[in-house]
Amino acid sequence: MTKPAILITGTSSGIGAIYADRFARRGHDLVLVARDAARMETLAARLRAEVGVSIDILPADLTRTDEIAAVESRLRDDERIGILVNNAGAGLGGRFVDQSTDAIAQLITLNATSVARLVLIFTEN
Repeated sequence: MTKPAILITGTSSGIGAIYADRFARRGHDLVLVARDAARMETLAARLRAEVGVSIDILPADLTRTDEIAAVESRLRDDERIGILVNNAGAGLGGRFVDQSTDAIAQLITLNATSVARLVLIFTEN
């Protein structure tokens, strides 16, 4: 039985990079999603060399609707993907009332809208 590929968001650092490392070491191919393509490529190159799994890089800013749509397309079209790790997320420093409406809208898009949209597409397949 072939192991499913895993799409992981927020993989340029932190917990997302750890998820990528752990799943790769268990023999899963990966699709890495984050804004920072260079950091993802560094991680992917290391894991390819150490583990030998296939790793695709999908740069995307999940605060942008068009870039969320690109990730949705990948989830919809890539039959190898059997696991979604919705790890991307952020917070804002300071008091809520001191934030701009644009900053709050971006935060909601990243932490709620993109998560819901990706789960919906993933579960439809």
